[in-house]
Amino acid sequence: MAYKILLAEDEPTMRRLMGMLLGRQGHQVIEAENGAPVVDLAQQHQPDLILLDIMMPVVDGFETLRRIRATPGIDDIPVIFLSAKSQIEDRVEGLRMGADDYLIKPADPNELMARIDSVMLRSRREARRVKGKVFGFMGAKGGVGVTTVVVNMALYLHQLGRAVLAGDMHLAFGGLADRLGMDPPQTTANLALLSADAIEGGILQKVLTRHSSGLSVLASPANVPSGVTYSADHLIAIAEQAAYAAQFVMLDLPNDPDIIEVLADQLSGIVLVSGSEPTSLRAAQRWARHLGHLGLHDRLSSLLVHRQGQNQQYATAATVTEKLGCLFLGDIPCKPDLYFNAEYTQTPVLLNQKESPERAVYQSIAQKLTDYADILEQFHKTEILKSDRLL
Repeated sequence: MAYKILLAEDEPTMRRLMGMLLGRQGHQVIEAENGAPVVDLAQQHQPDLILLDIMMPVVDGFETLRRIRATPGIDDIPVIFLSAKSQIEDRVEGLRMGADDYLIKPADPNELMARIDSVMLRSRREARRVKGKVFGFMGAKGGVGVTTVVVNMALYLHQLGRAVLAGDMHLAFGGLADRLGMDPPQTTANLALLSADAIEGGILQKVLTRHSSGLSVLASPANVPSGVTYSADHLIAIAEQAAYAAQFVMLDLPNDPDIIEVLADQLSGIVLVSGSEPTSLRAAQRWARHLGHLGLHDRLSSLLVHRQGQNQQYATAATVTEKLGCLFLGDIPCKPDLYFNAEYTQTPVLLNQKESPERAVYQSIAQKLTDYADILEQFHKTEILKSDRLL
């Protein structure tokens, strides 16, 4: 079977010979002259296997392996150490650090191929890949602040050290990148130009843009892309590969029943964002019924964004829970000056106000998202008990 192999070897002749040998067996080879670019190359190409020399300049094999195992999204890629050092202590150290095998150079070609096949049989990467939690955020109606919530939630989790991806699922006129002050060179439109089957982890990584904070962002086109058609399979493939790329995926969803129906099976949870005014809450009730028809009732929760002062708030946590019949995640206080400044400067609140009370708001919501399945289960059990008592 042919694999995509990342080969890190500092000696040019050895690197060339091994590359030729692997290529003749049908493997695709990505080459690195030392350990320094290996993490970036692995994130970009998502190889099936890494062949890693130990004695390299700049960054040696041991340090490179440590970086690989500490980087979400590539930490499960099988690694075979290659070394001219045959001491038992080096082999033990390499295996203890998480290498999958250890081969002494110069390796016999037949033994090298056999070791590669053996490691891949023991560790099929697809079987080891773990999907992160995918949360879709949608507004009960336009302008309730969904994008602001997605950006700040993603940043809060990212600041905790979680692997987070913020994705914009609007097919055009996406606002997520703009809210972050970004002008990404590639967007989901680039993925739509490919066949859905071609969208895999390495391809997705090429389209992601890294914000200055380190947050991974999947942007949507700022305009209607010419000649681009999204299919249902495209949207499913994008959401699925995003789930493999991060522990938490925060999707900014449009108010489009068709898109939400297509993505329903990919969502760990869907958060219905409502304003505190009567029209917004009525719209939220209609959406809650529709999401229930799509089979999302058991994954549905709500979030309240206040746009009026304390004396003008029609909706509260209790009224939202009662009218929507779903878990209430929390509410975002009305602070128009704070959020206006964040939009004006294209710097989200949690980057401007690192020690502000706003952090506590997003912390509370993040804790519920982290234990989402358990909290939802407990919520529904409580609701059933309430119904039984009424009977």
